[in-house]
Amino acid sequence: MRPGLAILLAGLIGFCGAWAGATQATAAERGTTEEVLRIGLPLQPDIAIVLVALKQGYFADQGLRIAVTEYPSGKIALMEGLFAGKEDLVTAPDVLIALSGFDRNDFKIIATIYAVDNHNRVIARKDRGISTPRDLRGKRIATQSASAVHFFLSLFLANHGIADHEVEITFAAPHRLPEILSSGAVDAISMREPIISQAKVLLGGNAVVFDAPGLYDQTVQVVVSDAFLDKRPDAVVKILRALIRAEEYVQADSAAAKRIVAERLGIAPAQVAAVWPRRPPRVSLDQSLLSRLEAQARWAIRNKLVNTPTVPNYLNVIYLRGLDAVKPRA
Repeated sequence: MRPGLAILLAGLIGFCGAWAGATQATAAERGTTEEVLRIGLPLQPDIAIVLVALKQGYFADQGLRIAVTEYPSGKIALMEGLFAGKEDLVTAPDVLIALSGFDRNDFKIIATIYAVDNHNRVIARKDRGISTPRDLRGKRIATQSASAVHFFLSLFLANHGIADHEVEITFAAPHRLPEILSSGAVDAISMREPIISQAKVLLGGNAVVFDAPGLYDQTVQVVVSDAFLDKRPDAVVKILRALIRAEEYVQADSAAAKRIVAERLGIAPAQVAAVWPRRPPRVSLDQSLLSRLEAQARWAIRNKLVNTPTVPNYLNVIYLRGLDAVKPRA
């Protein structure tokens, strides 16, 4: 049991409740009964543990038959997948969970699977007079609204002495951002891989890319619906066992794990390596998640992204029992 969260959740724990494995053994051969698990995935490097679990057949080994739907981003996977009842499980960055907590609490975080402090980037056009981050003042910057890259952009600008009101921030769907930037409709975009690399290809030598190691320690969570958890709490344990096996694989052979991610995303291994966390991806839940969600909620309130001045109680959306059953000190 993680001491910090265990104390905070003591009174709340009662709420608990076909790339993927082409070479895997059949359920009959394993002596298990397969259960269909609908997973919504944004194809980006921060889902490395899930991609490894799929590729290596770890979900199937737990008797879970996977139906994967791909989404352009974690935000769309969460909003149009999980919350629409189309998925049982999705991965989502911390900011999206913080924002969702203002409107609902019918979902649960069962694990954090990725933590990285250099995941997002700003890519800009040199022909707009941009060669340093400070040159962004007065420019037009596009990103995805109310998302991790939006949060990162605010932090990035502030880190270089630029207030949000000193730039023009516009919003678009992630897959449209490279084209919007290359067309000249905006001067820069705030995004992550593989979209940054797509934009670099379009801009060629006209691109300048800014990163900010250590600025934002972003985490990615595995999230399930309350309906799924209430109906199949045993499946959550199976999911976590599969993810922990994938964690062990990643830690034992990070080069192979990066190749799996690069192959699935259709990008070069070097691009995956560039955003790979300094600490290997691991399955965990710790106290810092709660503090991070609350800080992001305050950012959302300040930036008028929500209509209430009250920070939600995120204890209501953290589920510990599953991870405690399979990895007590995670």
